[in-house]
Amino acid sequence: EAVSACCTTHAEDTSSEEEGAGASAGPRCCLGNPAELKPYCACGKSLRRVARLPGHHALLACSTAHDCCRCGEVILPGELHFRCRSCVDLKVCKDCGPGIFIEHTFDFYEPSTGEVEIQEIPSRVLHWRRARQAKRTAARTRSLSLAPGSENDELARKVAFEVVQAAEAMVQEVMDEETDVTDKEWGDEGLLERLLCAPNQQQVCENVRILASAAIRIFTQSQTVQDVRAPCKVYGDLHGQLRDLLLLFGVFGMPGTAECPSAVFNGDFVDRGKHQVEVLCLLLALKVAYPQNVFLNRGNHEESQMNQKYGFARACVAAFSEEESDDLFRLISKTFSMLPLASLIDTKVLVVHGGIGDGKWSVDELRKVRRPLKLCDLQQDRNQWLWNLMWSDPIEDDEKMSSSRVFGVHSSPRGKLAVKFGWNVTQAFCARNGLDLVVRSHQAKKCGLGFDVMHNESLIRVFSARDYEGHNNDCAVLSIFDDAEEEGASGGVLVVRPQVLSSCS
Repeated sequence: EAVSACCTTHAEDTSSEEEGAGASAGPRCCLGNPAELKPYCACGKSLRRVARLPGHHALLACSTAHDCCRCGEVILPGELHFRCRSCVDLKVCKDCGPGIFIEHTFDFYEPSTGEVEIQEIPSRVLHWRRARQAKRTAARTRSLSLAPGSENDELARKVAFEVVQAAEAMVQEVMDEETDVTDKEWGDEGLLERLLCAPNQQQVCENVRILASAAIRIFTQSQTVQDVRAPCKVYGDLHGQLRDLLLLFGVFGMPGTAECPSAVFNGDFVDRGKHQVEVLCLLLALKVAYPQNVFLNRGNHEESQMNQKYGFARACVAAFSEEESDDLFRLISKTFSMLPLASLIDTKVLVVHGGIGDGKWSVDELRKVRRPLKLCDLQQDRNQWLWNLMWSDPIEDDEKMSSSRVFGVHSSPRGKLAVKFGWNVTQAFCARNGLDLVVRSHQAKKCGLGFDVMHNESLIRVFSARDYEGHNNDCAVLSIFDDAEEEGASGGVLVVRPQVLSSCS
């Protein structure tokens, strides 16, 4: 009763402090039991996020660690944890505080057997600071609304739903195939015409123009940070690998169905793969068909110079007529320049393509960014933080380098504007912005599972193109849902569950 009474009394008692967030603590990321997560102190006040960081990495060694008052687990210096504003000595670790729950198992689909197997998350994709390793113990379907629009919008929706229906038929065909092959070994010359329900190349060009133009109108009305409600799935890089996307739809649910009410596609839709135009057309069709339930984030490959270098421009020349290819490429480049830069799931999970860069920005600042954004805009000094949303990379907690190199912000081999950021940057960024998890893509790992958990469970990488560039990697999506909604209630803990499609190799 005391806890219930304080929900209203202390709802506004959440003013921000230097080391913490202004919002009351929400879902957090842990590998424990979600039933044991408690959002309130024993005094009845809400717990708040804290990430008190030393001024320099060298000071970590002499900083004081604390014990969690609930489980006794050590809270290392700089780690995100929870405190009560009144009970100054009370400190609660992430495992015992309120937050997002990352399940310690994942769904693994093996196309050769057609079965989904539940597996334990292996240690190779769980990254811990060395200090943490040394101390660590064993330790609803929503309706799809379409806003009324002009005659052009009605035509675009008609084309979009035809494409979605064609894709559904392809999904079933791929699921029925007896032999699993890579995307580059699959498909025929008429695949694009079939997907776009177009009898000839002229109609292909017209349908692409209709979808891209409609998408631009939708993106113009969208925020730079898209607000998304769980349940949803988050897809990583696709890079034109259509067969992998169709398999993921077939096994784990297609957007617009009960298994996948909403979906976030986190950039890098094109370049390098065999079916770049097909993947992009399908994603644009899904966005036009389900504008309130399908969300596209911009990646570093949604840019014309990258497309000239890595293959999408050539794919457009091959797919479209000679007279139309240049105009359609320019139209698609305009579409890319209008893409939102991030998605925010239930106010607690931020999804960006690359990373957070130096982390010295806020989600509110990102909301105010105006589009279109061309390459010359992104490369301005004042917009370096926007560049790093698409280009930065995290430093793995257990990376084999000196402790000073896994802490803070460092230069990146990706270019002079890009950076790599350490665990402390993610922790402080989440604390300041009232977040519990950052989801990013941008990197494939050789023989990887398609996902990694790192930065004290505050950051997850997801990659959705398997056997990418000879990496022999699996691909994955993240399923994010409210555990209470599974039982018909609401307001529970957000659960993050990786779902993995096996490599062909």
